[in-house]
Amino acid sequence: MLSFSAKTKQELCRVSVASPCCAVAEAYGFLLFANLFSGSEIRLVTSSEEIAKRLPPLFARAFEIDIRKTETEQGKRHTFHITDRAQLDRIFHVLGYDWPRGAGCHLHRNVIEEDCCRASFLRGVFLTSGTVAGPEKKTHLELSTTHQALSREVMSLMLDMDMSPKIGTRKSLALLYFKDTESVEDFLTLIGAPLAAMAIMEGKVEKQLRNSINRTVNCEAANVIKASSAAAKQVMAIRQAMESGGEDVFPESMRETVRLRLEYPAASLNELAAQFDPPLSKPGLSYRLRRIVALAEQVNGQKKEEEL
Repeated sequence: MLSFSAKTKQELCRVSVASPCCAVAEAYGFLLFANLFSGSEIRLVTSSEEIAKRLPPLFARAFEIDIRKTETEQGKRHTFHITDRAQLDRIFHVLGYDWPRGAGCHLHRNVIEEDCCRASFLRGVFLTSGTVAGPEKKTHLELSTTHQALSREVMSLMLDMDMSPKIGTRKSLALLYFKDTESVEDFLTLIGAPLAAMAIMEGKVEKQLRNSINRTVNCEAANVIKASSAAAKQVMAIRQAMESGGEDVFPESMRETVRLRLEYPAASLNELAAQFDPPLSKPGLSYRLRRIVALAEQVNGQKKEEEL
C-alpha cells in the first residue's frame, strides 16, 4: 500500500510543465537535492516509478538533453547517472554557473526569479527529498538535505514567499519542516498537490469533529455518573432515616418528594421533576432534595449518638 507521501508525489508528477523556465526551475530543485550534483557527475536516485518517468522529459524540456536510466536496482530504485561532459556543460550553462565545481552546495536565485518558477523549484525539491504525513497522523512535512548551507538558503527563499518553515537536524541531515496543518496545506497547494492538501484539511476537520464528539460523550458520561452518585446518596440517606420512624421523620411538605425519590431511585433531576403534578423545576427539586438529605443526615446522626 502506497504511503501518503508516495500518493502526493504521484499527484505532483501529473502536473504539466507550462514553460521552459518552470522546467528549468523544477529540474534545479531535483539537482540541488540530488544524491550527487557536481561539475564532474550527477546522480539522481528514486524509488518512484512516476518520478523516473517524469525526469527524462523534464530534463529534455529544461536543458535539451536526453537522460536515461543507467540502472534499476532490485526493489525498483531507479538511477540516472550523468557523466557526459557535453550534457554536464549544457546543464551548468542553462543554470548560469560560470564554474560548476561545488555547484550543488548553494542556491542561485537568478534561476528562480518568477513566482511560478519558485513554485516549480519547490516541487522538484519535494519530489526529491520531501515527505509528508498522512491526514490520520500528526501533521508533518519536511525537506531534507546533507548541505546545511543549502537548507538555510532555501529557508530564506521560503520566508520571502511568506512561508515560515522551521529548521533542524537529524543525524547528518539538515531539515526544513512544517508542523502546522495550514502551512502544510498552503505548501502542497503551491507546488501543485491540491488533492493532498484537501485530504489533510478534511483529516483535520474529522479529527476536530471526533474530538468534539468524544468531549461531549465524556462530559455526558461524567454528568450521568455524577447524577447517579447523587441519587444513590439521597436514597441511602432517606432509607436510613426512615428506619427510625418511617416517613414521619420528614415534614409533610417533604414526603411527596421522599416517596418519588424512593420510587424512582435512578431518575435524573429532570425525570424526577416531571413526576410531580404540576411538574417542578429542576432548581426547585434540587433545593428540596438538599433539604431532605440534610434532615436525613441529622436524623441518622442522632440515631448513632443514641446507639452509643
